[in-house]
Amino acid sequence: MSDTFITSDEHYGHNNILHFCNRPFASVEEMREIIIERHNKKVPNKKSFLTIHAGDMFWQTMTGPEAFSILSRLHGRHAFLYGNHDELMERDNFLRMGFEWVRGVNKENTSHSVKFNKHLLVISHFAQRIWPNSHKGSWHVYGHSHGELPELGHSFDIGVDGHDFEPWSLEEIEAKMATTVSHHVI
Repeated sequence: MSDTFITSDEHYGHNNILHFCNRPFASVEEMREIIIERHNKKVPNKKSFLTIHAGDMFWQTMTGPEAFSILSRLHGRHAFLYGNHDELMERDNFLRMGFEWVRGVNKENTSHSVKFNKHLLVISHFAQRIWPNSHKGSWHVYGHSHGELPELGHSFDIGVDGHDFEPWSLEEIEAKMATTVSHHVI
């Protein structure tokens, strides 16, 4: 098993996301507990495991201590790429210190790349039609669209809405990519 997991768009504390995305929870508290439970079921409780959160993790109305409390309950270490609803991350230095690294600027597209089994995987909050080395078979995962954007080539949405509210392992991403066909070969 690889030591890296990827997820996006948890929207902890965001009451309206229950309705906007038709999430199957009675309250934000239930949503929070289920997402934490599913994360911890998937990610081992060891610091050698890293989860990359590709934006929109905590809703802006939460306090820093509330968000930090959630982060501290999640197994493994954590890294963060800004999405478009990350005002709390912008304003809370203490919360940012709970992450291994934080990259990007709120509301701008930032990406991070990892190598897995000789494949380049480009991670960002926003979907891209082309990405570094997409014409050479690299992969791309993104959030933001909450499972509503059609897949394109070797790319797909890794947000919680499309994956039973749990993070993706690199092995799961590799298996999913094996079912896709490159769309960009020039």
